[in-house]
Amino acid sequence: MKNRYVMDSGNRLAIKRKRKKITPDGRFVIDKDNALNYWLNEPEGWRRENSLPPKIKFTGNWKLDSNYDLEFTLEETKQQHKNDRLMLKGEIISVDADKLVFQLQNSDKFGQTHIHLLKLSGVWQADEFNRLSFEVSKRAKPDTLVFKGVWQINKSQQIIYDYEKTGLKTKDRVLNTLTFRGFWEINSRNRLTYILSRQLNSGFDFRAQLESPNLYPKEGAIKYRVGIGLKSQKPCYEKVVSIFGAWRFNRMAGLDFEVDYGNGRMEAVSFGADVYLTKNDNIAFCLTDKNNQPLGITVVFTHKFLKRHDGEFYLKLKKLCDEAGIEAGVRIPF
Repeated sequence: MKNRYVMDSGNRLAIKRKRKKITPDGRFVIDKDNALNYWLNEPEGWRRENSLPPKIKFTGNWKLDSNYDLEFTLEETKQQHKNDRLMLKGEIISVDADKLVFQLQNSDKFGQTHIHLLKLSGVWQADEFNRLSFEVSKRAKPDTLVFKGVWQINKSQQIIYDYEKTGLKTKDRVLNTLTFRGFWEINSRNRLTYILSRQLNSGFDFRAQLESPNLYPKEGAIKYRVGIGLKSQKPCYEKVVSIFGAWRFNRMAGLDFEVDYGNGRMEAVSFGADVYLTKNDNIAFCLTDKNNQPLGITVVFTHKFLKRHDGEFYLKLKKLCDEAGIEAGVRIPF
């Protein structure tokens, strides 16, 4: 028998039939396949009388609505009608490389409040408009939860996402912050990557434009201009993303850009380079990626800066550049 399913004003599952509406006590859970289930907390006799199983398994698709609540749209089956929607009102309380955790609060028939955690599994990606999105893993095609607002970078160089939503009971606007703990990489020209898990291929690969191609070590920053969102098929918001760190010479005589992510965690972005001795006796590192392709970034070290910070390295590079010639330069891979 097919039923109509909705959520009532108390954030509880309601089952609509021709002559009556049933609101059984129970709790929502998400199984290993990211399917939505509802376990009934009702006596066997009551379930038998109402022709209900201990667990109702729903088939459908996940979506994030404009108030950052989870929306589950049902597909057509023998037990449910197509396009019935279950609006789960709550809040996203945490994110991980392969998880999104949603807190759901409802009341039972005795007026007692219950809190449940729904955990969706999947991976994070950036969509074509540089917005954050979560790909919910499914056997067929993944569902995509799109975060349509603008993301930021906090003092620890991590991506954060602030969103406001209306509380279920108080109706007040509440600000929530999601923190994505990862690290930055620069792998190709006009791309800026934030890795959450390399093994899971979870992270954000943003289309970006280098703000300044010529960098100086004292500034300690790499800046990109990023467009986020869409308006008439064009980016509607542009921002400058600044990654702060310190330049270091690595063992291969290339460059590392060390970024401090807070709590003692340091990660380095490593580069190869084409190295040139300029006419002003400075040394220019034209950075390259892992395939020795140019990134369009040049880091210029003055001879005073090099002598003061690593005189031995300066002399070694100067000798290599002199041997190769100013125009030819020296190539230093990863």
